[in-house]
Amino acid sequence: MSTATASFTLDSWDEDEWQQTPDGMKFSRASVTKTYSGELEGTSRAQFLFAYGKGGAGYVGHEVIEVSIGGSKGSFMLQHQAVGLMSDEEGGAEWHIVPGTGTEGLAGIQGTATMRKLEDGSHTFTLNYELLDEIV
Repeated sequence: MSTATASFTLDSWDEDEWQQTPDGMKFSRASVTKTYSGELEGTSRAQFLFAYGKGGAGYVGHEVIEVSIGGSKGSFMLQHQAVGLMSDEEGGAEWHIVPGTGTEGLAGIQGTATMRKLEDGSHTFTLNYELLDEIV
């Protein structure tokens, strides 16, 4: 298993509420773009669905990442799923590479990614991955 670490910046966050309940819960969807820098260099675009409750939230979504990692260039898709308290100043999540989504030099990629939001508001990203000759 190989590891690549990077930071990322949120380039855009376009979130639209589509429903709010009488008791204060709401649902929204967001289109997001990011730029990664570090051992993993490139950009991404994502679509997320959010559910907000009283003091908590959860989301699911997919992110297409177009990057260069350790001399290999290509893209792959991450599947996101996370829940947490909105009062958390720091937080994190673990995501999974969707099997069969690797392209070019990243064909056959599999693994997981973790994101950590730091106290200063910045984000770190760690990708634990393998490049297989074929998907099993």
